[in-house]
Amino acid sequence: MSKEPSNISSGSGDSEREERSTDDAIKQYERVDLFIDLIWVGIIANLSGSFGEQAFGENTGVTIGEAVGEFCLLFIPIWRLWDFLREYIGNFYKDDLLDRNFIVWILILSVLYGVNAPFAFTPADEGNSLTILITIYLIARASFLSTYLIQSIFMPFLWRQFIFQAVSSVLTSSLWIAAIFVPYPGTIALLIVANGLEQPLSFIFASPLGDKLLSGGWKRTNNMNRYVERHEGFFIIILGEGVFRLIEGSPSGIGINSHTGTVLTALLLYYILHWIYFNGDQTKSYVHAVRRTWWKPFLWKLLHIIMFGALLILAASVVFLVKNNNVNTTGETNGTTPESEVKAATQHAIWSASATLSITLLTMTCVALLHRSLDKPNTLVVNSRWIRLAPRVPAIVLIMCLPLMSLSGSAWCGFACIVIYGVFVWEAYAGLEKDWKWIQTKDEVED
Repeated sequence: MSKEPSNISSGSGDSEREERSTDDAIKQYERVDLFIDLIWVGIIANLSGSFGEQAFGENTGVTIGEAVGEFCLLFIPIWRLWDFLREYIGNFYKDDLLDRNFIVWILILSVLYGVNAPFAFTPADEGNSLTILITIYLIARASFLSTYLIQSIFMPFLWRQFIFQAVSSVLTSSLWIAAIFVPYPGTIALLIVANGLEQPLSFIFASPLGDKLLSGGWKRTNNMNRYVERHEGFFIIILGEGVFRLIEGSPSGIGINSHTGTVLTALLLYYILHWIYFNGDQTKSYVHAVRRTWWKPFLWKLLHIIMFGALLILAASVVFLVKNNNVNTTGETNGTTPESEVKAATQHAIWSASATLSITLLTMTCVALLHRSLDKPNTLVVNSRWIRLAPRVPAIVLIMCLPLMSLSGSAWCGFACIVIYGVFVWEAYAGLEKDWKWIQTKDEVED
């Protein structure tokens, strides 16, 4: 045997030197974003699971409508905390010790919110968890507001914006605080008003009137690419939560059975939704909605919030259908026997899944239409994006009509997947370039 020279040098030549990646600001952004997203996966999974237990569980005393309303009241604040954190990292983050500690502080508050959220409207809790949630949310809002105060001290032209945010925060915070002390149903009314009021205030802040009155001639330059990427990343989080729920606890049971087929059908449904979202209207060249008239970015963001909430409810509904995939919804559903209760819950889950899937497809369509197409005539097989997206309309109507067919959970997943897949195939074909071929030569590919 001969001794081979070692490839590991004892020296430290320049060719072997590496720079620590923590000094790369872009990589640090990406790592922090990924860590934040992983935490939000757990938070929204907890919210979705809680909705499923309340809406379709036994003897919960909560109707499907009440469960949806409570879910929305819990989801919107935690979504806003994610959005505030995204904005903070995009505008202020320098990856110093202060930044890292601030992010940890917000993450601690967010986790506490996610842990306590399922108990917010539980009668036995007597409102203690709801008080904790409101307190956490207001502390987080005040924390973000303090960062704007510090920035405005060093940049006086931001004072108007800070004052507007401070006044609007005090106004909405008074509603949140009042919700702690007002008895039901006044609590719900105040929470609805508080959640609903914060969105129009941000609408005013982003409007030309807000620019004129609050910017003082100065305007912060936002990284639009990162803004879009973060929202697209949150979409992946939401879809990932749905897939996670299909695997968590093995709802299909042991081995390969009828439940397994329903799980795989649901997985295919999520996969197709992923492509429909990212393909948009199949336009090859376009101006993104966030770069257009001021109200279009606002509407683009609002549609995403609706889409995210709908997908989370869809995930909870689909998981219930997987577990009860062979329950037939025909016949009596108003009885008090366990069988009739499961049948009624399955029917509610099918209606919920149909409504949220339709809302998801509708919001995806609106998001795609907010972009401005720059494709020249005869670019694609079907050059009109209105014609390319037209099949989505009957698809939405058909999905909403599926509960009228008295389907089982397995049948609903199958029919819904077929409808969505048909839309996907049509749009994939209609979005091909005009001179496409099944087989291309090497020279054609290189050209």
